[in-house]
Amino acid sequence: MSFINSEVDVSLLPASETIELQAINRTYLTLLRIEWLITSFFLLGGLALLLIFIPELQRLWTWLPLAAGIVLVLIIYYALQQKSFARMAYALREHDVIYQKGWLVKSTKVCPFTRVQNCSIQSGPLERRWGLASLVLYTAGSEGADMRIPGLLQNDAESLRQFILSKINGTGKV
Repeated sequence: MSFINSEVDVSLLPASETIELQAINRTYLTLLRIEWLITSFFLLGGLALLLIFIPELQRLWTWLPLAAGIVLVLIIYYALQQKSFARMAYALREHDVIYQKGWLVKSTKVCPFTRVQNCSIQSGPLERRWGLASLVLYTAGSEGADMRIPGLLQNDAESLRQFILSKINGTGKV
């Protein structure tokens, strides 16, 4: 018995840029904005408490740079959310699921159905308020979720889950 390991012509492989990805629901950006507001409220509230209870911070030259730094971080966080959301997208293909995210640090994950062990839907209180959910895929050989696709409409997440479960159970039917 001889070992054969043929070379693959990379130019014949399909380009990932040609895959038509489905954008995450725009309502998810609203949810991200609300989470940003909550975070901002707590950070600025914490700063206010520090100013009230620590007399040394009440001098203008002390608290002004601290407040400016916090506001700058919040503005940058807001802008990064917008840029990152624009890149969030997924695709469901015959043999796998693709999810991409990130603006500064771009990430594209491909999860073949043959590796998927379980599939679930998660939604927190804010997600449920807007009818959104996250599809979570768990694969063999990992301790946690390998892929999480946020910002799906609840009905779409359930349909995707049913499709994926049919694929991993071998029925192949929706």
